[in-house]
Amino acid sequence: MTTPSTPPAISPEAIAAALGQFPPTPEQSAVIAAPLEPALVVAGAGSGKTETMSGRVVWLVANGLVRRDEVLGLTFTRKAAGELAERVQRRLARLGEFERRGLLPRLQSLHAAGALDVFGKIERDSADARAADAARRAALDALASGTAAPESDPDALLHRPVISTYNSFADQLVRENAVRIGRDPESVVLSESAAWLLMRSVVHASDDAALEEIDRRPSTIIDAALQFARDAVDNLADLDQIAAFAGDLAEVLERPSQRGAAPLAPVRDAVVPVSWLPQLARLAREYDAQKRRRGLIDFSDQVAGALQIVRAHPAVAAEVRERYRVVLLDEYQDTSVVQSDLLATLFGGTAVMAVGDPHQSIYGWRGASAGNLGGFSAAFAPGARAHEFSLLTSWRNSERVLGAANALLAPLVARTPVRVGELTPRPQAPEGTVELAYEIDVDAEADRVADWFAQVRTSRAAAGKATTGAVLFRAKKHMVRFADALGRRGIPHRILGLGGLLSTPEVVDVVAALRVISDPKAGSALIRLLSGPRWAVGLPDLRALEQLARRIGRHDSTLQALGADVVAQLRRSGDEAASLIDALDFVGRQADDHGWLTGFTPLGRTRLREASAVFAGLRRAAGLPVPELVRLIEVELRLDIELAANEARGPARVAGDQLRAFVDELQGFLAADESGSLPALLAWLDRAERADEFAPRTEPPEDDVVQLLTIHGSKGLEWDAVAVVRGVEDELPAKPRDGLGWLRFGVLPYPFRGDRDWLPHLAWGAADAPTQQDLRDALVAFKEALKERQLEEERRLGYVAVTRARDLLLVTGSAWSGTKEQRPPSRFLTEIAEALGQELAIPEDVGEDPYLDESRLLAWPIDPLGARRGAVGKAAARVRTAQQSAPAEPARDVVLLLAERAEREAGVAEAAPTRIPASRYKDYVADYAGAASALALPVPERPYRQTRLGTLFHAWIEQRSGLQGAGASLDDALWEVDDDTMGLAEADAVAMDDLKARFLASEWAELQPIEVEVEIDVALDDLLPDGRPHIAICKLDAVYRRGERIEIVDWKTGRPPRNAKEREERLLQLRLYRRAYQARSGISADLIDVALFYVADDLIIRD
Repeated sequence: MTTPSTPPAISPEAIAAALGQFPPTPEQSAVIAAPLEPALVVAGAGSGKTETMSGRVVWLVANGLVRRDEVLGLTFTRKAAGELAERVQRRLARLGEFERRGLLPRLQSLHAAGALDVFGKIERDSADARAADAARRAALDALASGTAAPESDPDALLHRPVISTYNSFADQLVRENAVRIGRDPESVVLSESAAWLLMRSVVHASDDAALEEIDRRPSTIIDAALQFARDAVDNLADLDQIAAFAGDLAEVLERPSQRGAAPLAPVRDAVVPVSWLPQLARLAREYDAQKRRRGLIDFSDQVAGALQIVRAHPAVAAEVRERYRVVLLDEYQDTSVVQSDLLATLFGGTAVMAVGDPHQSIYGWRGASAGNLGGFSAAFAPGARAHEFSLLTSWRNSERVLGAANALLAPLVARTPVRVGELTPRPQAPEGTVELAYEIDVDAEADRVADWFAQVRTSRAAAGKATTGAVLFRAKKHMVRFADALGRRGIPHRILGLGGLLSTPEVVDVVAALRVISDPKAGSALIRLLSGPRWAVGLPDLRALEQLARRIGRHDSTLQALGADVVAQLRRSGDEAASLIDALDFVGRQADDHGWLTGFTPLGRTRLREASAVFAGLRRAAGLPVPELVRLIEVELRLDIELAANEARGPARVAGDQLRAFVDELQGFLAADESGSLPALLAWLDRAERADEFAPRTEPPEDDVVQLLTIHGSKGLEWDAVAVVRGVEDELPAKPRDGLGWLRFGVLPYPFRGDRDWLPHLAWGAADAPTQQDLRDALVAFKEALKERQLEEERRLGYVAVTRARDLLLVTGSAWSGTKEQRPPSRFLTEIAEALGQELAIPEDVGEDPYLDESRLLAWPIDPLGARRGAVGKAAARVRTAQQSAPAEPARDVVLLLAERAEREAGVAEAAPTRIPASRYKDYVADYAGAASALALPVPERPYRQTRLGTLFHAWIEQRSGLQGAGASLDDALWEVDDDTMGLAEADAVAMDDLKARFLASEWAELQPIEVEVEIDVALDDLLPDGRPHIAICKLDAVYRRGERIEIVDWKTGRPPRNAKEREERLLQLRLYRRAYQARSGISADLIDVALFYVADDLIIRD
């Protein structure tokens, strides 16, 4: 292997040419070929950092500086880790083609001679992947002519880089060494919902009398306690010291005042939330105890536990450093202090490369610290200076989009923890389009955005291009309004994120139904459903229902009037409110001639009675699993029909995606909540509705669908056209929300945070603020510093938003949106206009608030069809006309479908195919009709045949034998997943070594097979009981000769059969192998033995 001091023989440019890629830029080459020492890469948005990191891994491997499995890559999300792993592995596989042919030593000279240019031409000119593969192999063989192939490493298949998330890496470290810190290695990681539920149970079960002193709602206490507990772990803060800190701070109330003796109100108000820290510390301690008792860990525990382990046990850290000689840290600006400490403890002074962008640090609210970039050298290269590189060429954005992004960043240039240059466009980058608009009200703004998307989609469609699009919001408040504007123009759209999902009409209806089922006093939810499109109960009947509820509330169960003293007692207890749900049940039970129902119209009684029956049935079904209950609600409310018929929601096949996404979110909750109770679920949904920070679902951009999501959720994504909306002051940038920073309820005091040096400082010490007036002035200065810090984060957020657009960007705002005061254009909007030389048209007179009267006068119930009523009415009229006309001649497809249905009803049996894979044979023997039907209407199944461990083991056996197997065949698509290999984890060297050891201890270790991985196709007239001849496709793992006898062995890396039935099913396949081998070889079946060897269990089954 090449040593670090040996000059690398192969340049990044030569490797790129060999892999058929465009050559890297000089700045990318510098990163790819950086020395094996600590290095920091500042990579702007869209600058190709993932491609550059992949290139570095391939360059290191190609030059022999590291083995494949000595590389560790860490990032934040599974999606990002998967993309990086896939890209790295694809590049390494291509490199392996040169390696196996002995071409690596010649790669640089071949590049210098231009002999590698052919691979780039193949990639650009080939019509499909198969043709490109064939052409590339031919070119490789031509280059390798006369070159001796090197000896292959038998374990090379096991060598691959480890790409993971930061938390998964820490979790693995904790599990491997859990006993060292007193934790269960099998601990389950709490999801967001599970953690919230656990803290909820801790708060509700607490007998701490001091909790009553906290003047906050229970839901607020739960949220604050959970955030406090996590922050304490993330910053390795001592709970006892935090509790004591509250008493230390209380001393400021005793400091003298220049006027009077009492503390000033601002000082007193600032101290009160901090005085509740002892209660939060006790809740955090109990939360940790409950986690340990139940075998659970939080995300924060993973990293903190790993750091505790490596600090206390240097041998563990040394082992990890030995295992991973090269480390790549992605999105380093989003790491927390405890993550940075862990990584520095493990990899300080090694070949670690961190890639980040301080301008994309937008997760400060969840513990991320852009200051980690500034402290990288001190942490990873103590006593020296880490190498610094920059990637500042944007390969994503057009010139004008970059101009908008750089305009937002200009005020931050001098304040970043590391020096960051200005993003520049790629060569031949398009000019792009940036439009700016400021409207009078938010409805006009939504219409402007929708019209812009309609125009963009039309112009691109005329050029034969699909359009990906997104509307980005600082907060989800106005998402539905913009979605409605898109819907009115028939533009398919989708809201992403649970917070946004809870605003979509169909999800609101489902949640309302869940409330009606769970809570007999959920009158508002019931009114929404009764007045909606399902029942369309009118205002007079709703008024009559309310009067009936009041009447029932004044009577007992026998409908006798309650005494005046009982009514008065109910009034005093606050339990006099009538239940609309009880009134609805009453309507459903009573006949039309009941005297109490005279106030209802006949049609109203009919509809209310139907609604009563529906909700009674749903209450009876409340014990169903929640996803099934949601599906039942969807059917009973006819939401599936409404969504499929609503052309504004896109094609019928995707119209219900919002509900499916909602059910997916519920699945995550139910996986965490043991009870699965509706009250707990509804409490969690209430919390989701309050919290804007609920992470959107990670979904890729969709062609010709406009996605609506928050800016936080857009990071890492890109679209053709992006609209950044609500660009007004107090929205983007947002109104200062931090108040007095850590002087708020549930916030960890800054002195206990690991990134305190990067946070505003409050000078509250006696030397800095000896009097109450000094404290007040210090609080004012602290608040201003917090405002400035938040504005910087808002700028970074705006930068992330505009750089999501490739070529087309629209930034909008509006004066009125239901607020008390009109909001002027955002400073970001005006800065972009000035930088691009565009005029921002601002109305001279925005008038009075157009929503003022709207809030006072509202037409209700709202027409459920809204703007669609005209189109739906016309469609209904055409249906009525068609019903009265002669039936039309059915289309050919309809005729065929009807014929297919008739065949099914007549019981026409499906027939098995001519070619039958041996792995399917048992299915046809057990249930011929079922197996044939399943093949006629196939459903997606798991990927081809074997897990990676099984594949590697078979490959090892084949390689060890020195024989060549049959390789791929045209029938590979017929083979199904081997049931014996289900449930295996991804293979690693340890598992493979165990299989090898067990094989080498078996009776076949010393035997030489005569054939391996051989395929035999045999025609049999009696294979299946349908009287038809079939061809059995048999794939034999290994064939041995033992004297005069032949033995066929099937290697199994999965679980053995659990009962006699499973054993018999698996022997059916082996018996078929015996017949196939007899037919091909002519050897008597009596001389052919068959065996299953379950390697991991050392179990042999013979027939």
